[in-house]
Amino acid sequence: MKKILLMILLISTLLVAKTELKEGDYSWFRGGSQAFLKISKQNNNLYTIKGDCYYGLARKYGPNMGDISFQAPLKNGKIIYKNKEYGNYIFTLIVNEDGSFDVTEKGAKPFGHNASFFGHFTSDNLPSFSCEKAYTFVEHAICDNLKIAQLDKKMARTYSTYKIVFYFAKNRKSLEKKLKIEQHKWIKERDKCEYRKTYKMCLENSYKRRIKVLEKALNNFWTYDE
Repeated sequence: MKKILLMILLISTLLVAKTELKEGDYSWFRGGSQAFLKISKQNNNLYTIKGDCYYGLARKYGPNMGDISFQAPLKNGKIIYKNKEYGNYIFTLIVNEDGSFDVTEKGAKPFGHNASFFGHFTSDNLPSFSCEKAYTFVEHAICDNLKIAQLDKKMARTYSTYKIVFYFAKNRKSLEKKLKIEQHKWIKERDKCEYRKTYKMCLENSYKRRIKVLEKALNNFWTYDE
């Protein structure tokens, strides 16, 4: 009898852990698309969900954009929001065991054409790589420091966005090759922070400089003189 009760307790604990949704900022990025969601918990297991999504970031005159804002409860590891104003749109958020979550959508989107929240969201407090696979001193240092982890995610997202604008360029391959070489060079310089006494400050400054360079390059890529 005791064994059965322990099994029930263990299963219940696992189910609770699986359905836990932490407050904070989450995002995904792939190709020319990005999506961001801010999760806030209210009383009685009610959550406020706010976010923005983008499609076509490589396009010269800007992407399609969408936004969403609603409140809904978390039940059995899911948050479901329905909007019937523009069609039978259904937004479903499914929590994963590791704290990430997946969003699926059905029906006509009330916020615009092509832009979508559909995808796998991870916390912006985590770096762009899996900390479970962290191997080097620098990788562990990034995973152990919230601010640096956030900067790593931001850098990876900016790098991805900058790379995708090459899609319409005639010299796309050469631009991608140049960017890749520059990124590898920066990683080697970043990793030298391991040998600094103030390695955390070194890493933080390294990321900030790289993000600034990528953002400037991204903003200057298109010219609007036509």
